[in-house]
Order: sequence, then structure tokens, then C-alpha cells
Amino acid sequence: MVKRLLIIVLILAMTIFLVGETLASNIIIEDVSGIFSPKIPDAGAVFMKIRNKGTEDDFLIDSRVNIKGVRTELHDVKDGRMFQIERIPIPAKSSIELKRGGLHIMLFGLPLEIKEGDEIIVTLIFEKAGEKVVKFNIKSSRKDIVK
Repeated sequence: MVKRLLIIVLILAMTIFLVGETLASNIIIEDVSGIFSPKIPDAGAVFMKIRNKGTEDDFLIDSRVNIKGVRTELHDVKDGRMFQIERIPIPAKSSIELKRGGLHIMLFGLPLEIKEGDEIIVTLIFEKAGEKVVKFNIKSSRKDIVK
């Protein structure tokens, strides 16, 4: 009886693991880039293309970076105004683009030591696919900031 129960538990655990791995592999991240904000000295933005190869919609619900003290927020722009949003839908069998003037991830509290060319690691957190880690290099200079 105990042996049978252990086998059932093992099969369930493997099934859960495999389903999680499949969901994560359905999300593909491409063309990740980042810039300093042209208007906010300690802020930046992250852009990318996110493809969902799966048959279920997913959502980008959060993110974090490898730099202590830096806060991330999901943002959108409508009618020239930027605002924070709770999540970004990634429709099944489709892709979305995080880009200037639209959906993007904001970084707040970037240390002054961060400069053009520096690598930043971002962990993207999806509702179903879990976490995906991506890297990018800052592609703009702080001297481009409007004062």
C-alpha cells in the first residue's frame, strides 16, 4: 500500500514538473534592449518582443533586476501619457512588443554608476510560465537626458 502511494506521488510530481517546464518553454523572449529615460535621471526602460507559442494566454505580471535598490514597474503609454499597469497580456499563438511609446518595463532608482554598455539582468515573471531570465546592455548615454 505504501509503495503504491509513493509511486502515485512520484507520478504526480513528475507530471506537475513537466507541465511547468512546457508552459515556460512556450514563452520566447527576443530582442531585449534598454535605455536611460531621457527625462528622469535615475530611470530607464526595457523593451523586447515576447512570443507565446502555447495554446493558453499568459500574462507578464512582474519583473525584477539584479541591481540592489532598483524598482521595476510595468507601464503603457496612451495618448502620450505613461501609466503603470498591473499586467501585460501575452495572447496564445501570438506575440507582443514592448517598445518606446507603448508597453514597456520601467526601471527606477538606477545608480549613477550604471553607464552605457553595462549589462543588466531582468527576471520576467509570468502568471503561468513562471520566471524567465534575460540580459541586455544599456544602449543610451546619461548625457542624452533632458534637463
